[in-house]
Amino acid sequence: MPTRLLYVGDPGNPDYNPNALKLVPGGHIVGKKYIALSYCWAEIDSKNDFRTTKENKDEREKEFLFSKLPRTLQDAIEVARRLGVQYLWIDALCIVQGEGGDWGLESKRMEDVYTSAYCTIAATSASGSYAGFLARNIEHVYIEDDSGRRVYIGTDIADFDKEVEEAPLNKRAWVVQERLLSCRTIHFGAHQMYWECGEGIYCEDLTQLKR
Repeated sequence: MPTRLLYVGDPGNPDYNPNALKLVPGGHIVGKKYIALSYCWAEIDSKNDFRTTKENKDEREKEFLFSKLPRTLQDAIEVARRLGVQYLWIDALCIVQGEGGDWGLESKRMEDVYTSAYCTIAATSASGSYAGFLARNIEHVYIEDDSGRRVYIGTDIADFDKEVEEAPLNKRAWVVQERLLSCRTIHFGAHQMYWECGEGIYCEDLTQLKR
């Protein structure tokens, strides 16, 4: 388990507060599923520093607000909640950044983090931390006939090479290991989602690209 994980809450709990988050020690939740995020960072300055630091770590282990995070991180939390996974690993939150932080130690454990994750969310269409990746203006519908055959009708067709392979995210050196080490990845492209695992690549429009 990673040293720290972000607890995103349990919607089934009567005390659930969607705006409340907290950091928890990974060693206390051994055996639980967690999701990892792969994304492009935004420029950091004093006005938009969303990172966990030595100064705010203790406070975040008690509670901090979903609404204070940038859109890409909020979207990842939403996906984790929809998948029913209560723990999420985001480097900017789960590694103590800056002076007095533990990046030097935690960066050596990245292999274990992505290899052991239930799945990886790749914010492929997001140009940075504040861009988000869930908002789309795409219209589509699935049709299933009496024999169970499904047909996808949409305004855009799958283009894995353009949406994923050529995306800015996949030009980052760090993402090479994040993608290769993950047992399964959901790529959120600008027009479609793509599922990638050892069995192949599948598109939101039901197309199987590779096997």
